[in-house]
Amino acid sequence: MQDFEILEKKQIERWGKNATEDLLRLGLEWEQLDNKSTLDVGAGPALIGESAKLKGLEVMSIDNNPKSWKKEDNVEIPKVPYIIADAEKLPFPNETFDLVISHAGPFVNTYTKESLIKMISEAQRVLKNNGELRFGPGNLNANIFTDEELFTPEEEIFSISERVERIKEKSLQFLKSIDQNFEQIIDKDNKLYDPKCLGYYKLIKK
Repeated sequence: MQDFEILEKKQIERWGKNATEDLLRLGLEWEQLDNKSTLDVGAGPALIGESAKLKGLEVMSIDNNPKSWKKEDNVEIPKVPYIIADAEKLPFPNETFDLVISHAGPFVNTYTKESLIKMISEAQRVLKNNGELRFGPGNLNANIFTDEELFTPEEEIFSISERVERIKEKSLQFLKSIDQNFEQIIDKDNKLYDPKCLGYYKLIKK
């Protein structure tokens, strides 16, 4: 446990956050990864995979461009299961994982609906029956919607908080058009960008 605590302190020093915080923003604790095969999509520096390894947990990390998150030349991918791959074309057989997670990854950063649909389809494909997809934090990228989809001309004067609320509504509406079982779990104060908040999307494969 001492090694785990040291690692998470080092993660905060380098990245300003650690794996436990990322999991908490997805409503997860380490115990929920016990006896599960987990895929971390858009893993970047593999904080979750690195910490999971010390806990004896099975986490596969993927990212399509690991160099993009390097803050300095000597940053290397930790020695954990890690594959360079695209979320729209996962290199795994059907029904491989119990849990697919993505913290601040491609699901909430993509600029197109088509890309998001492909990523969700791939996540569902590699999930076992009753497996779970979780991604967040916050809403979907507002750029996947046109201005006309989000606001009427009269609503262009919406305040920032009203705009965030509208994007939240449209995001969940769009996800439910893909699969009616999508849920958004969010803290009661709606502080989506508070580092300690809960704010994520959840889908259980039926």
